[in-house]
Amino acid sequence: MTVAVLACLAATAIFAVVGPIVGPRLPPAGGVRLLVCGSVLTAGSSAFALGAMAFLGLAQFSEVAEWGGWSPTVVRAGTDLPPIVSAGCGAVVLGTAGCAVVVAVQRGRALLAVRRCCAGLGSPGSVTVVESDTADAFTTPEMAGRIVITTALLRVLTAQQRHALLAHERSHLAHRHSWWLLVADLAAGVNPLLRPTATAIAQAVERWADEDAATVVGDRRLVATAVATAALARRRSVSPGLAAAGGHVPRRVRALLAPPPRRRPILLGTVIVLLACTAAATIAVERSGDQIFDRAGISNSR
Repeated sequence: MTVAVLACLAATAIFAVVGPIVGPRLPPAGGVRLLVCGSVLTAGSSAFALGAMAFLGLAQFSEVAEWGGWSPTVVRAGTDLPPIVSAGCGAVVLGTAGCAVVVAVQRGRALLAVRRCCAGLGSPGSVTVVESDTADAFTTPEMAGRIVITTALLRVLTAQQRHALLAHERSHLAHRHSWWLLVADLAAGVNPLLRPTATAIAQAVERWADEDAATVVGDRRLVATAVATAALARRRSVSPGLAAAGGHVPRRVRALLAPPPRRRPILLGTVIVLLACTAAATIAVERSGDQIFDRAGISNSR
């Protein structure tokens, strides 16, 4: 049991390290899908492994064993970790569950706030121009979202750059990128080790929309110029005097000025193998736990 749990947690830690490194090297669309699915699997596996260890500690109490109909002595014999470790696992599970609930509540409130604010801004799927001195453009995260662009941003973009910007935002809308980000954030809430992976997913989502925009307009340099111009305009409108955009915008621009991303089957295969190992370790934890309680149940029935 302990070996299976340690293998599961080790695979989780490896994915948490590998994910942010591999993600930017994969084509953005495939990278987002792979990292999000991997984050869900990894978060679920780690929570299950720690929860199993915590439950084995609880199962050794006579009151719990009487309720479950198993022998606490047999459960204790099949668990080669001290009770304090099980208690620690339980504390971690409760803590991460609380973090996940906080993230879910925060995101839920944000979604409701955006829905209320944008309810009257055109029909779902439409493009709405808002009078504002802040240069910005975004897609509302709803089941049927809207694209919102401010007049300040439109003023600094050329007609071709506006076309590229709209293509970028329509990609967010068409692929429901906000929901991919929500799932990644929830997985990171369950397992804090996945927070760098969630950041990598957020960056890959923007790259996904950039690549879609480049395909639509047929000019990667034009999209790069639109991204850089929009970022600079937003920084200046929010914090006057700042002359350069921060964050991952420079990386997005460099990627757009380079050839389209190519497939990397070796990296893809490596991550898939790692996730398969994580799933196998989780199954091993489940089977080991079942065997312990099967023996405990049979011993108690004699």
